[in-house]
Amino acid sequence: MAAVRGDVDVRRDVLDALNNDIRIDAASVAVDVVGGVVYLRGTVPSYYQKQTATEDANRIKGVVDVVNELRVAPVTPRTDQEITNGVRAALIRDIRVDETRINVDTINGVVYLSGTVNSYSDKFYADNDAWTVPGVIDVVNNIVVQPVPARTDQDIADDVRRALIRDARVDASGISVDVQSGVVYLRGSVPTVEQKWQAADDAWWTTGVRSVVNELAVIP
Repeated sequence: MAAVRGDVDVRRDVLDALNNDIRIDAASVAVDVVGGVVYLRGTVPSYYQKQTATEDANRIKGVVDVVNELRVAPVTPRTDQEITNGVRAALIRDIRVDETRINVDTINGVVYLSGTVNSYSDKFYADNDAWTVPGVIDVVNNIVVQPVPARTDQDIADDVRRALIRDARVDASGISVDVQSGVVYLRGSVPTVEQKWQAADDAWWTTGVRSVVNELAVIP
């Protein structure tokens, strides 16, 4: 069994990761760690940097969870209409997204995505496109995934279980899978936070999945 790392060590490594990531201006980012849970506070100039900070923290050994309370404070504020136009342009450029089925609204820098798409990948890439646009403070993704043709919950559950078993990065022995109306519920435990989020990724990318509720506990 791997040794449990102390909060001081985890905090030091998270700070190092943030300060050495050229994608992030970490000058105004504060890090606290309590019981393996990382709390990110302060400000960053873009939503992209906020999301990247979470990714950096999640990769550190000993991290149980990440609570990202960073506030986005753009260096050069943009109007809501400029942001909306930027997101729409990003969706149009992205060959992976059917932009004709996605609606974009921006209120006080927060982008709201809505509409109905056939797969989670459309929803995922639309979200990614939105948070790369300058001036975005946050993204609320209300896009509904409605697969065509629809799949049964049992078929989806079987495929998610197979995906977890195939994934060498995940110990699936402690994971249970339940599907209700296309929503996948992951329960049980995994030994690392990386495995928790990798299990969710495996579920998200399964055909027919509308949403994933990740209730896995991290027990080293």
